[in-house]
Amino acid sequence: MRKFIITESDKEHIKNLYKLTESESDINQNIKLLDGDKPEDKPLDSEKPRDKSFIEVLFDKLGSKSLFNKEIEKEKTDNSSSNDDYLDRKSSGSVDSKWMKVTKKVIDKFEGGYWNGSTSKNNSTSKMGICSNHPNGSMAASTETMFGLDRYNGDIERTPEGKEFFRLIDSQKKELGMDKFCKKWKWLYRGGDLEDRLKSLAAKIMKHSYDRNAKNYFSPELRKRVENNDRLLMHFSYASWNGPWFFQQFAKSLNKEVKNGKSDKELLKQAIADRHNTRLIRQEKVAAVLTDPDLNLA
Repeated sequence: MRKFIITESDKEHIKNLYKLTESESDINQNIKLLDGDKPEDKPLDSEKPRDKSFIEVLFDKLGSKSLFNKEIEKEKTDNSSSNDDYLDRKSSGSVDSKWMKVTKKVIDKFEGGYWNGSTSKNNSTSKMGICSNHPNGSMAASTETMFGLDRYNGDIERTPEGKEFFRLIDSQKKELGMDKFCKKWKWLYRGGDLEDRLKSLAAKIMKHSYDRNAKNYFSPELRKRVENNDRLLMHFSYASWNGPWFFQQFAKSLNKEVKNGKSDKELLKQAIADRHNTRLIRQEKVAAVLTDPDLNLA
């Protein structure tokens, strides 16, 4: 006979699962009685029937091993199906009321700090000088950048919030002088006392991009779904940094999924898959944040 190994913790789990209250010895004794033995009968050792193992008795009680396996598999399926149900959770309030906290999370998790290094374009566009202690790395033709906002390539100062954003940074240059400024505002510096003000302004700057892209590329139903789910909203908040082309592609994919009747959870998983099909950076980090059970939006 095939042997089964079962631990004490397994026994307790199975007992609880099937509401079994008998001990193993009680079950074995009941089996003897069912087989016709009387409690007072004391057969010789050579005649004494072998006590069934706990697992065999349990299988007898359940009816068959296949039933046991089906029940265990069903429990596993039920548990796994509910493990990520939080991805379907709706959030209340208008998009304007939640945009700031969602987008500050995007900045904290996905966007870098300050850079003002020497590239040909930055040298030609900078009005107050560059920081020679900042590495060029992969910045290529970038210009002065903070929280992923490229000052001249992104035409950030076309909005009042954009003007104020870089005015705050320029005021530090004037106050400290460029040498001291560059020593304080090192590569990836996040603004010190100005950090929260700069993040708030950055979020407002990107809200203009989001509104424009959402109007152009969302179906009415997709917009409703995105703005009622903080995780989906975070995906498209970050897409506002990625640029209009990526925003359009991501929206096109989810518009199709909405038409197919997909849930928010399924939309989010598709959004993550869509990012994986690009060459955008931080794909794994974005996926981890979007699916974290504790989104922790302050």
